[in-house]
Amino acid sequence: MISIKDLSDKLKEKIKISASDPVNFRVLWSFNATRTQFYSALLLLILAIGSLSALFVLKGPFSYYFKKDDVSIERSKLQEQYKEIEELKAKIDAQEKYMRSLFTILEGKVPEDSLSEDVPETANLDTKTLVTEPTENEKELSGKVKDDLRTNNSKKKSTNVPFFSSPVKGVISQDFDLVNHIGIDVITPKDKTVIACLSGTVIFASYTQKDGYVIIIEHSNGYLSVYKHNKALLKKVGSKVFMNDPIAIVGNTGENSTGPHLHFELWYQQHPVDPKDFMKFN
Repeated sequence: MISIKDLSDKLKEKIKISASDPVNFRVLWSFNATRTQFYSALLLLILAIGSLSALFVLKGPFSYYFKKDDVSIERSKLQEQYKEIEELKAKIDAQEKYMRSLFTILEGKVPEDSLSEDVPETANLDTKTLVTEPTENEKELSGKVKDDLRTNNSKKKSTNVPFFSSPVKGVISQDFDLVNHIGIDVITPKDKTVIACLSGTVIFASYTQKDGYVIIIEHSNGYLSVYKHNKALLKKVGSKVFMNDPIAIVGNTGENSTGPHLHFELWYQQHPVDPKDFMKFN
């Protein structure tokens, strides 16, 4: 059995490590060291290589396969997040629906979801193909629609309808018609100022090919007012306006205009209503 003294003496022995050319046996490099130094250097080299290898595996391109997901989310938090996502989705859908309805209003049409199920299919036909003289059934249906509108409007007035101011004073050249003309045309003196019928926020103010300069104001309680064929606009999108504030100048712009006038529309909860039931224009 080797004693501790013999082992100590053996570790203190010097050894020579060298490399030589196999052809001519010329020494290329060499160094002298004790066995203790040699084994220590060898151990350090092994530790260094192991550490670098481990670092490469854990932090390199293969680290994905060695990661452990320590993040745990409680079920209640997941449910809260899902609920928030659903609420945001509902808000986005409602906003998209509102914008579609807004562009439909700009085109002078009634949004599909604003039409009653009892409205006849002829409401979607080209007005040029309609017969000028209505039949008895059409007269009866027209009277029913008007009665329904009066009933609805009377209910609205009795349930906190705000006081409106007429945007202009003048002669009405074309009345409201739910099928063919969802607004009224008011002839006024040249360059007459158009005022806001109610306080609100401007949500559209721009030029369109068919209706010229158009401005739309969103009011409280679900009301929306539309002013078309203006000569110029005095407010921008996002502007806060009060009742009787100047917002535009009466003009004759757009393909659908045949002379200086204001085409005015009033909407309630995406339904067009007759402005004459809410304000006077002469």
